[in-house]
Amino acid sequence: MQVTGMLTGARLLAHVGFPASEVLGPDATEDQIQALIDRHKLIFIKPLFRGGVGKKGEAGLIGRARDLKTALAEKERLYFAEHRHGNAVAKSNGVTFEAGVPAEHEVYFAISDDTRFRAPTMTITHRGGVDIEELDKTEITSVPFDALTELKAFVVANALTQIDAPKEITSPLV
Repeated sequence: MQVTGMLTGARLLAHVGFPASEVLGPDATEDQIQALIDRHKLIFIKPLFRGGVGKKGEAGLIGRARDLKTALAEKERLYFAEHRHGNAVAKSNGVTFEAGVPAEHEVYFAISDDTRFRAPTMTITHRGGVDIEELDKTEITSVPFDALTELKAFVVANALTQIDAPKEITSPLV
């Protein structure tokens, strides 16, 4: 199973009490989109792909809007967008509307199955952003963990220490 994007991710984060940006799905009405803009002043419009698709930002597949007219134009542009990444081609089927959130730090966090370790692996960096692949290897860490005993707080704390993450984000992430 691969969960990507905030449409599903925000619900999972809420389940464990971690804050996430407000997200509307492809069925959002104009009134809901306008209310999201009114509350947050900035929204991001992103195509909805099945499975992970790399480097959407570099491909120009993320829209920004501060008004309803721009948001609807971006929805039209991205709703059935096609994205090529290497040999893979993916076609979106809808968009999400995500609230812009002012932040001092952007964190990238992923759990995947890594064949190097033959175990679930946590990948984390406090450098965040769309272009994580471009970061130096010293700024990212991938740590395997035992799925039967869950991802423990000390594993996250040690990983953040390993990449010299700022102290103010360590405790909330752990």
